[in-house]
Amino acid sequence: MPVPVIAHLEPVAQDHDAFLFDLWGVVHNGVQAFPGAVRTLRGLAAMGRPVILLSNAPRLGQDVDTRLQEMGIGRDLYRRVVASGDLVRHAMVTQDAPWGRKFLFWGKGPDRSILAGLDFEEVTDPAAADFLLCAGLDDVTTETVADYRPRLKAVLDAGLPMVCANPDFVVQHGDTLEPCAGALALAYQQMGGTSHWFGKPFANAYDYCRNELADLDFSRCLMLGDTIRTDIRGATDAGISSVLIASGVHSGDFLTDGGIDEAAVSAACAQEGVAPRAVMAMLDW
Repeated sequence: MPVPVIAHLEPVAQDHDAFLFDLWGVVHNGVQAFPGAVRTLRGLAAMGRPVILLSNAPRLGQDVDTRLQEMGIGRDLYRRVVASGDLVRHAMVTQDAPWGRKFLFWGKGPDRSILAGLDFEEVTDPAAADFLLCAGLDDVTTETVADYRPRLKAVLDAGLPMVCANPDFVVQHGDTLEPCAGALALAYQQMGGTSHWFGKPFANAYDYCRNELADLDFSRCLMLGDTIRTDIRGATDAGISSVLIASGVHSGDFLTDGGIDEAAVSAACAQEGVAPRAVMAMLDW
C-alpha cells in the first residue's frame, strides 16, 4: 500500500489531540530551524494542541530549550522537550541506580548533566566502573566507530553494561550525517556486550510521553519524525499514528530534486513493517 504524500499538516492535525515532534531533521538541522516547522508549531499552538518535542539528544530536555530559543523556536510553542537524557535520569532515580553508581562517560562534556546532582561518581578506569554512560563519540568530526574498537574491547573485558543515551546511529548536522551513541551501542552488542537503550524507538520514550500527556487520550497522538527505524517504528509500537518527513536522515534515499520517491518510501516502510499515515518532503503547516 503506497504511503500517501501530503504537503501540509493542517488537514491531518484536525484528527489528533496531541503531537510528538522529533527535533533533528524535522524541526531543525542542528544549525537552524526549518521555517515550515516553525509555522507548524505556531499553527498547532493556535489550535490549542499540545506538542512534546521528543528527541534522542543525550542530555536533559531543559538544556535543549536554550538552543531552540537561539534558533527562534519560542518556549510558548511546545509543552516541553523530552530528551533521551531525561529517560536515563528517570531510570537512574526511579529504579535506584540499577547498574551501580560508578560510571565511565563517553561523549561531549555538557552531556554529563544527565546525572548532575545525583549520587553517582565518574571514574576513568573500566575496572573501577559499574557501567558505561555513552552519550556519543568525543569528537564526531574526527572519530569513527572503528576508532572506538579498542575502548569497547576494554569495557567488554571489564564486563560493563553500556547505558546508551542516544539510540540514533547517525544524525543530520547541517548537510552532513554524524555518528551517534547508538552506533557505538550496536557495535558493543555485536562484540558480545550488553547495551541498555533509552529513547526512540524504545517503549521508555513513549511511556514517558504518555505520562506527560496523561490529561489526553494518547492513542490520538501523532508522531512526526524523519527516521523510520526510530520515529516511525517507535510510534507504531506505541499504538499511535505517524507522519514521515523525507528530508532528514533518509533524504538521500527518498528525495530526488526535492520531490518524494514514493516507491522508495513505500518499499522502505514495508521492509520495516510500518505504515505511516503520510509522508512529507518537509514539515509545513
